[in-house]
Amino acid sequence: MHRLLLLALLLCAACGDKTHPAPTEPPDAGSGGPATLIVHSNWWDFTAGLGEIQGITVLLGDGSRFRQPLGRDGIARFTDAAITGPQDITVVMVGDGKVLASTTLGVEGTEVWVRSGYGLLGGGFPGSRQATLTGRVTNLTGAQAQVRVVGKNFAGITHTVEDGTFSVDVWGEAPGQVALFVTHGTEQVSAVGLLRDIAVGEGRTVSGLVIPLDHPVDQRLPVEVTNLQPYGALSSVAATFTLGSEYLFTTSTAGTTPIEVPAMARTPPFDTVEVRLFATAGSDARITSGRVVANAPLAPGGVTPLALPAPLTLTSPTPGTEEAPGSGPRSGLTLRWSADPAVHRVTVRMIPQQGETELDWYVTAPATVSRFTPFTLPAEVSPLRELTGGLYFVQWSSDFLGAGHGYQDLFKEAPTGSEPDAWYTNAYGYSVLQD
Repeated sequence: MHRLLLLALLLCAACGDKTHPAPTEPPDAGSGGPATLIVHSNWWDFTAGLGEIQGITVLLGDGSRFRQPLGRDGIARFTDAAITGPQDITVVMVGDGKVLASTTLGVEGTEVWVRSGYGLLGGGFPGSRQATLTGRVTNLTGAQAQVRVVGKNFAGITHTVEDGTFSVDVWGEAPGQVALFVTHGTEQVSAVGLLRDIAVGEGRTVSGLVIPLDHPVDQRLPVEVTNLQPYGALSSVAATFTLGSEYLFTTSTAGTTPIEVPAMARTPPFDTVEVRLFATAGSDARITSGRVVANAPLAPGGVTPLALPAPLTLTSPTPGTEEAPGSGPRSGLTLRWSADPAVHRVTVRMIPQQGETELDWYVTAPATVSRFTPFTLPAEVSPLRELTGGLYFVQWSSDFLGAGHGYQDLFKEAPTGSEPDAWYTNAYGYSVLQD
């Protein structure tokens, strides 16, 4: 699998473009006046695997008329009154014998954020030490419990000692309020505790805190998953518990029937905790349908219904397995797919599996588009200009961002978060492009 895929957190939000007739005028950014289109992109943060980067260029259309370098500040500015309406934007990254073209179709707005779709790995405690919290976890029997700081832009974690006492440093950029969350259990969380609304700041020490481990994870909440047939089998069902936007913990169960998800009573202080259900079915390597992960709010009682969406299918090039790949023509290749009508975003990736020189192409499109024809990259931008013949790893994915969201939300300054009713599908296979 391609090196960049190792960095992936979610699905790639980068790719796609139309082919336009080559104009007679030279490539241009415009007249030098005020910018008519500003493109922000974070691709400079994701150059691993490309060797020494020679440059990153942003193309509008096929780049024959409008193209600009992506500055190290992650910004490309275009100034021309002719740049109006939705744009097909391609980011071309040129490295040592490796080129990645990432095209995003139909982007609206005069200032847009076209993201790579990759997240940075690692990280650490943010900011400085805002406080030290000490106290005791009660009702604790047996093994140690984990104590974790929960709060937006705060971090901190420790374990209790044998008598249940703890001391944890709170790290953050500024004073505020945090909660302390306690989990007990080995393979699965068996009990939880929570202490909320603790003021932190200026390195203060807060002592004598008591956190009762008083909520056993002993409920079994039933779930009914429907529309399973295209995916073959249910893999697992999990419930993720959050306090506001902050993660607490996850429980899971194998995909057996009847399905019951472990949970705790949502009584104080867990009365404001939200629980999201994740049902996973199929497999990434199941070429006919792939894998789906669908979400729904988990009801505190009764049965939670969850209907799976229709799979995304790739029809050109024809996909197959690595041992028996499908095929498609290299010359005049058009990527074609069919998606659930509710889809907000479709992503297709073409990654060559032969040779030291390679051109990867990613395409991102709205549900209203079902095809894309890779074009010839400008010679001034890339030494590799077209997809070559040979074996390709092909990945196709789709996303529903949640009710109230749409494709254009992906290109706003504040990234679109995943809503409780969101879902995505993912599949991959292999295809040979034939000359």
